[in-house]
Amino acid sequence: MQCPKCEGTLAALTIDGVEVDRCGGCQGIWFDKRELADVLPKEGAEKVLAGQDTEAFDQKRGKCPKDNTHLMRVNSARNHKVTLDTCTTCQGIWLDGGEFAALREGGGGIPFLDLL
Repeated sequence: MQCPKCEGTLAALTIDGVEVDRCGGCQGIWFDKRELADVLPKEGAEKVLAGQDTEAFDQKRGKCPKDNTHLMRVNSARNHKVTLDTCTTCQGIWLDGGEFAALREGGGGIPFLDLL
């Protein structure tokens, strides 16, 4: 699959039994439907904390790596500084590098299902 932001290649990464796809270039992560909710609270999630959110990628509206639909950008209720790129067709979520760490830090007691 192709990265929706830097056009690098996504590679599979398994976190406590959940397979996500990570870009080796920009360190962004693709979560299929419900995968982010599964991975966010897990101890093994440190594998995806790396990466740095860059303004250039923040402003880019990419396409879904699964079905090529333009991603819709929404602010997270869990951390308003994080913009989730979501696919309205397959319901996958793209997080730019560093955004996963920001979501984990900005929990504030909000259940994950209330993020969107």
